[in-house]
Amino acid sequence: MEKVEIQKLFKDGAMQVTLRRATFDRLQIRQQVNYRGRTQDEVFFQKQDGANVEFEIVRRMDFEPEGVFEITAVYTIRRILNDEFVGQDIDFRELLRTYTANDFNMLCGNVFSSMSLIISQLTLASNGVPMVSPPVYCGVAAKPEN
Repeated sequence: MEKVEIQKLFKDGAMQVTLRRATFDRLQIRQQVNYRGRTQDEVFFQKQDGANVEFEIVRRMDFEPEGVFEITAVYTIRRILNDEFVGQDIDFRELLRTYTANDFNMLCGNVFSSMSLIISQLTLASNGVPMVSPPVYCGVAAKPEN
C-alpha cells in the first residue's frame, strides 16, 4: 500500500487522547560535568479494532552523560479511520516508518504540546525551574554505543 495522507486516512476531530504514564527520576548531578539534554519521541502502532486505530506516543528527556534527571511521558491516542479505509489491510507499523515529522504532528494532534506541559510541570515542582520541551515531534535520537 502506498502512503496515504493522514487527512484522508482518519476522520477529522475524531481523536481520543489518554495520558497513560509520566515518570520523573532525579539522578545524581556531578560537579564540573557539562550535561547535554536530549528529547526523543517515538510513536508506536498498538492495535486496530474495526475503524478504531490506537497509537502510543512516548517522550523521553534525559542527559548525556547520564545525570540530572530522566523523564518519560506516555500517551495513547485513538483515531477513527475514514469509511473508505475500514476493512482494508493497512500495515500501520510500516506506514509509521514512512512518516515525516510533519506527518507525526498531524497524526498526534496536540499530544506533543501536552507532553511539553507535563514535563514543564514536573521539572517546576522538582527544582523550581521548568524545562520546556518542544511542543512538536522531536524524532528519535540515536543512543550512544556503550
